[in-house]
Amino acid sequence: MDGTAEIISATLGLSSELLLRTVPIVVIGVLLAEVLIALRITDRIAKVAYPVTTFSHLPRECGASFLTAFISPQAADAMLVDYYHKGTIGKRELVVAALINSFPSVVMHWRYLIPVYVPLLGIFGMIYFVILMGIGFLKTGIVMVAGRMLLPGVPASGPLEKPPGRDLSLREALSAAIGPAARTLRRILGVMIPTLVVVAFLIEAGVFDAVAAYLEGASRLFPIPPEGLAIIAAKFGSYVAAAGLASGLLAAGEMSGRDIVITLLVANLLTSITTYLRWLGSFYVAIFGPRRGTEIMVLSVVLQDGLLLIAIFLLAWIW
Repeated sequence: MDGTAEIISATLGLSSELLLRTVPIVVIGVLLAEVLIALRITDRIAKVAYPVTTFSHLPRECGASFLTAFISPQAADAMLVDYYHKGTIGKRELVVAALINSFPSVVMHWRYLIPVYVPLLGIFGMIYFVILMGIGFLKTGIVMVAGRMLLPGVPASGPLEKPPGRDLSLREALSAAIGPAARTLRRILGVMIPTLVVVAFLIEAGVFDAVAAYLEGASRLFPIPPEGLAIIAAKFGSYVAAAGLASGLLAAGEMSGRDIVITLLVANLLTSITTYLRWLGSFYVAIFGPRRGTEIMVLSVVLQDGLLLIAIFLLAWIW
């Protein structure tokens, strides 16, 4: 009974933390989308992302969401949901745009990878980073091509005509955005809040730890030396611990630079699955809804980890 009470107490604490971390960002994202629409500046912002949206056959509004993803992926995805509920984009456009929005978060890996992996592992840390970035670019390219093939082309347009009516001030735009944003947020938060509570319960119940332990055992199926298993185990705890252990094994001559890079990629592959289930999955499902969120998450995992798997065995073969 005490164990159950502890799990419930921990669940309440973790779910509160997740909600405090996520809900404000989603609110900002939805409100931002409505303000941009009210100010009629979506077209001007989307010009920066014009090559991405045009090639992918996405409406220009998705360009603003794509740029927002460099700052906050959750806010960017909330903007997409807002556009979807307003009928600006359809289901296919929503899925393609959401997958493309995952690219900025891959690019922003440099903020924590380079300061840790490059000083500790030198050129091999940089190789690891470049491979991950290359996979991110390739994944985005595949999604863009898929969008071009699956989505109807957006009609070409000449110079943008100024829509009728006077321009709103920022205060007026905020006032006009509150009503539509509130309606969208009621739909999103109605799914998000119970979803995050369930995810918090599964985390505290040890479900994801059991999955991690199983995946750690699966590392023996990959072309890495026995010493690499310790790096993978460390990666499930902390990427810093994995980098530190890899640096020690490299300096001691226990593992070659080639084996270090491949082992880190395997560690990234295995830990990414639990990461998606534990955190990204909860965000996808919470923001996009159970069915659409699961679909987007599965597609993202298959693309990202499929390319990573190919890279692992290709490196092991040619290097």
